[in-house]
Amino acid sequence: MSLKIMIMKTIFLFAIIISLTGLSGCSQTSSQKKSSSKNNSTHIGGSCEGCEAIYESPVPFEKLKSIDTLSDFNEPGPRIEISGIVYQRDGRTPAKDVIIYMYHTDQTGNYTPKPNATGWGKRHGYIRGWVKTDKNGFYQFYTLRPAHYPQGNAMAHIHVIVKEPDKNEYWISEYLFDDDPLLTEAKRKMYEYRGGNGIIKLVSQSNGISHGTRHILLGVNIPDYPYSGLPKLTSGLALGANCPAFDPLHLSGADSGKKVCPMCKYGYGQGVMVWFNHANLDQLQNFAVRLESEMVHRGENKFRVFFVYMNPFYNQGTQEGQVILGRKIRKWCDEQGLKHVAMLWVPSPFDAKTCGLYNINPDAKNTVFVYKKRKVIGKWVNIEYDDETLKTILKKIDSPSS
Repeated sequence: MSLKIMIMKTIFLFAIIISLTGLSGCSQTSSQKKSSSKNNSTHIGGSCEGCEAIYESPVPFEKLKSIDTLSDFNEPGPRIEISGIVYQRDGRTPAKDVIIYMYHTDQTGNYTPKPNATGWGKRHGYIRGWVKTDKNGFYQFYTLRPAHYPQGNAMAHIHVIVKEPDKNEYWISEYLFDDDPLLTEAKRKMYEYRGGNGIIKLVSQSNGISHGTRHILLGVNIPDYPYSGLPKLTSGLALGANCPAFDPLHLSGADSGKKVCPMCKYGYGQGVMVWFNHANLDQLQNFAVRLESEMVHRGENKFRVFFVYMNPFYNQGTQEGQVILGRKIRKWCDEQGLKHVAMLWVPSPFDAKTCGLYNINPDAKNTVFVYKKRKVIGKWVNIEYDDETLKTILKKIDSPSS
């Protein structure tokens, strides 16, 4: 074989190797792009048309910030800013490095694409953004309040898709606006609360930007979510034990503004006590409202409900800060219409004169008692605040053997 032919073959083989190496590199990059969404054998969240748009971020995930300003913010229209904390399934632990993708209509009510739009940008329009939660689970974005569809038959909304580091992407319930005239009572009841409550209340600020808050609860009402329950913890008095006397501050209910012992005054009947150790009250919203209705239906003389806020911020801030927090809780109770349900305040999850008497485990998100004539007849730890749990609790209340 001549030297010339050998050289040509060598060059040809070298070119093939380079070509294969390049293809291998492109393929690996592409697979890495979505590999983290396939780490679990079970796909969570059900079907999700357009969820893959989350991967169209113009900024690599690792470089995303926790704050983003969407493309429409400097255009004419009502400016809004939305922020919140993303929590892990326990409802207490902030979730870092969660990607959030959001998009919505422009001021004409359309998903208007850019002239050079590609991918899902053609369907979702030019108003979209990406954020990644920081170490505290915080996220924030600025945009204009979206307009209703031109047909005027749908509530104004912001679509949202999330991507946890070790799970596939999935959709959660849209951001809706509490003052939207199209958000009727019937439509509120149909809201799915995937990822928690996304119906936000906008508050006007002096800078002309209205602020809204939404905390996201990962896994809540998400089909096939792999974390089917919270840690199995021991917490609370044993079944059959007597409920001790203690003097919490009442922030709502018949004794609002007073320090009253619930067992001393109401222990002769039966009721529910929910000791909870998390700051996000919105988790309780539907649960508390449903129990308010039960109290009205059954009568206060026969059924009492107490939510005991254990102040997880006990070691933070000044006494003035605690007073402000107490006011916020009172305001929240007023907004939910809690006139019968009593929200109680105790100093901390470690307070010996309150939580200690009831053997509350500070690591538990919540500890729930059903009592009758001061005796514990039912107990649950780390419950979900959903309809099934409420049915279980009420079934215990109504049980002839209780």
